[in-house]
Amino acid sequence: MLRTKKQNTKKNFDGEFDITPMIDVVLLLLIFFMVSARMAPQNSARLPKAKHGELASMHDAVVLVVKAGRDETANVSTPLGKSFSTDREEQSGEIAEYVANGLQAMEKKFVLIQAEPTVLTAEIVRIQNAIGSVLDPEQKILVAVEH
Repeated sequence: MLRTKKQNTKKNFDGEFDITPMIDVVLLLLIFFMVSARMAPQNSARLPKAKHGELASMHDAVVLVVKAGRDETANVSTPLGKSFSTDREEQSGEIAEYVANGLQAMEKKFVLIQAEPTVLTAEIVRIQNAIGSVLDPEQKILVAVEH
């Protein structure tokens, strides 16, 4: 009886993996989560309390009163109580028009924003951007936070 070598049907493992398909899957998942994720706004901070400030005369300023709204949009009004729109884009346009008219017609020197401490910082920045679109470089925006 002749003995024949038993053929080895198993492949020898050389100790290396091909990780290319795994990298492809990980990158596809990363791209999917980046595209489909809703970014949470990082601007939910409350206004800080001021440690110092400069005195400002309300007679020389166009004044805006900012109060926290039901949603994240702030309620903006004049000192006499005339409210601006609650739609952010309309509100920004109305604020810019009001400030431009106040600075030209009433010969005011700066803009004063009186805000409640519960107003979000992002809303103040949005209002400042609307005001800044009509200001001259030498004019200032001051923010006063009520206690």
